[in-house]
Amino acid sequence: MIDVDFFNAARAEVEQVGPIVQSVLASDFARLVNVRTFADQADHAVRALIGQEEDRSSAGPKIDEPGITSRTFTGLFPFTAPVGQVGFLVTDAAARQLVPVAPPLNPFDLNFCWVVRLAPLAERTRVESLTFIIPGVGTVRDSRGNLVPAPGVPLTIPARLSATDDPRVRDMVGADSASAVLIGRWGTLSHPLLRPNGVRWGSTSPLTLDGQAGTLTVKLAYPDLDLAQEAQFGSRFIATWRAG
Repeated sequence: MIDVDFFNAARAEVEQVGPIVQSVLASDFARLVNVRTFADQADHAVRALIGQEEDRSSAGPKIDEPGITSRTFTGLFPFTAPVGQVGFLVTDAAARQLVPVAPPLNPFDLNFCWVVRLAPLAERTRVESLTFIIPGVGTVRDSRGNLVPAPGVPLTIPARLSATDDPRVRDMVGADSASAVLIGRWGTLSHPLLRPNGVRWGSTSPLTLDGQAGTLTVKLAYPDLDLAQEAQFGSRFIATWRAG
């Protein structure tokens, strides 16, 4: 049975805290931070309180997988700040860049603040520069005066690529033993993108992997089940790479 009295009491406490939080966010205790929203690439200056959370984990990394982890932060933002949906980057007064790692919370839907769990942005991923030839628009005249299709236009776009040996993914794109299969996301962590206009399934780009020249072919979309993943990290796709 749900204890309604408990929830009513909790809501009442939050209602009392709301004006205090708003006052603190308007005071010198709060710091001016920049919020860049990915949807429109706009910068917004807002006041926020950002504190580092205590690390209570007791599990250490495996000896053969040392890894690098970061403690998370909790941020309090005014309700007017553009942080109600994932898809943004926070730069604080110390020039740290933080990204949300959970959906923002509006306590009891009282609209007095956003509570956001944040983690440091670490652009340790490999970012490749891909160049596709986008079909030209309309027609042009050649040296003989004949109308011919307009030449293609190069489009250079960043993407993050990681190799996969998953047989299911390889089967999806019909990869043979001579092809590497890559799962990619468009853009960088600080500027994620949807699939660029003009890049179609079957579009190709030169790509050098481990010093070996080859060709990357975009095969198909690989959408996330969670739309927040795409909004925060960019659209996902599958591609193949072949040397030569």
